[in-house]
Formats: sequence, C-alpha cells, structure tokens
Amino acid sequence: MSRTKLLLLNIYQGAYPGEISNDKLLSSGQILEVPLDNSPAQPVALVNDQKMPDGIDVSGDRMYWTCMGNPSENDGAVYSAKLDGSDIKTVIPAGKVHTPKQIHIDHESSKLYFCDREGLQIQRSNFDGSKHEIILRNGDWQTEKDKVADQTNWPVGITVSNKLKRMFWTQKGGSKAGHGRIFSAGLDAPSDPSARKDIEVILEDLPEPIDLEFNDDDQILYWTDRGEIPFGNTLNKIKIGDQSSEHQIIANGFGEAIGLRLDKEKQCIYVADMSGRLWECATKPAPKKKIYEAAGHAYTGLAIVRS
Repeated sequence: MSRTKLLLLNIYQGAYPGEISNDKLLSSGQILEVPLDNSPAQPVALVNDQKMPDGIDVSGDRMYWTCMGNPSENDGAVYSAKLDGSDIKTVIPAGKVHTPKQIHIDHESSKLYFCDREGLQIQRSNFDGSKHEIILRNGDWQTEKDKVADQTNWPVGITVSNKLKRMFWTQKGGSKAGHGRIFSAGLDAPSDPSARKDIEVILEDLPEPIDLEFNDDDQILYWTDRGEIPFGNTLNKIKIGDQSSEHQIIANGFGEAIGLRLDKEKQCIYVADMSGRLWECATKPAPKKKIYEAAGHAYTGLAIVRS
C-alpha cells in the first residue's frame, strides 16, 4: 500500500515585532513535508530560507515551486529540487518573472504553468526553464502602474484540463472585495498574449478566489476563496460544460484559504490556510477534518507525494 505525504509551503515563521528584520521575515519561508500515515502529523522542514514561497507541484522525483519575493524588487523566481530538498536548481531566475503564485504541472506536455500576480501575466516553460513564454498579459507592470494597482487584473491561481485543452485561472480582485473572477482560455500560444480572443469568463463577483484544481475525469473545477464570510474563506466547486451546474460551497470556516490539492485515490481535498492550518475535506458538502496546526505559521501551496 502506498504511503501519502504532503509538501506544504510555509511563508512565515512567527516572530514578535522587532525580533528579526523585515528582510529576514520575507526570506524565512519553508517547504515542509507532512506524512499523513501517522497521527498526529509531524512536519519536517525540507527547504528553508525561501522568499515568500507560494505554489508547489511535483513531477517524478522532483518538486517545483514559486517564490513571490518582494513585489517592489522584482525578485520572484521558480525553483526545483529533489523530493528530499536536495539539488536545488533555478528554473526561472529573478527578473524573468515578477511575483509568481500558483504553479501547475501539465504532465501531458511536460510544461510548468504559473501565474505572475503583480506581473499581470500567465507564463509557462519546460521543466528546465527553456521555452519560457508569456501566454496571457493583462498589462505591462513596468509602465502601466494603474493596471498593477487594480487587483482585478492580478492572475493568481491556475490549472489545466487536458481533455478540454484549456487552462483556468483566477483574478482575485481586492481583498474581500467581491470582484473576483475565474477565466478559461485555450492552451495554444497566442500570437499576442495581450489580445487573446478565446477568453471565457467562468464565474464573476466572487469574494476573492485564489488557487484552483481541475478533475478531468468528471470535469469539476475546485477553488479556494479567502474572501469575506459567508461566501469567502471557503472551498468551492462547479461542473464545467454543464450550463445547469451551479457554484457550490463544499467547506467553509477557513482562516484565509489558499492552497488545495485533490486526492483522487482517497476522494478528498487537502486545503492549507494562512492561519497555519492544514485540512482534509470531502469532495461534497461535509464537515472538514483538521490535520495539523502551527501557531505563527502561514501556509500557502501544497502538493501530494506517494511512495
């Protein structure tokens, strides 16, 4: 029987005001390994000193993750390492992506997809960083400061459907503002990423949608929303391609929900929140189970590993 563990990103280790510098706070992120076959869960740090890690995914014996960095310094980057945290490599160097958020691996095409929040872009590349390209641009972050200031232009979460040959992404809007949207577009690289003609709006007027997961088997899109209650701080789903399908909340009461991961084998969804809690949820409305909590931590992305 396979053993399951999660790779969990922690962007903050609690410190009292003035204990450490702001620069150190921004670079104290971790990649944690959380075994799920033992109770209680006991996380182990695999990688330390990361600058605001946000999204993580796994292919084979390597993990790939984003670091947002400091938006004012344009120092976000994408990295990879072996699953034990060794052999760290830079995939997309600082300066080539601004503030990368969720990362999704399309195993069929061997591509990394990632959103660039304040960079106003969606990008993709090969696993080694080659063929790095922009496939959506909502504005030029260097010259169009008005567009950067408008958070409805910020791409955050991303996932891909191979069956539909489409990608889905969120543009979150302001904090708890009710201006969040979920979009879809084809996977073919456009001639002009600033003028795509194939964009569809899946949902709008959401509190603050963040990360995404898509189940190609049943065409269901899942997402976290860190906006205001009762519709924010939730885990949600909708069936794509069914005009009669409605947006459904399947779990609520999170503390700024961000990362999620669908476990098809166990028929559950893992959710991480900024309050330092890791949850197991059903794929339909039901009580959620807390797996782990750490005071002073703030969790973002997560990924499943089986061995």
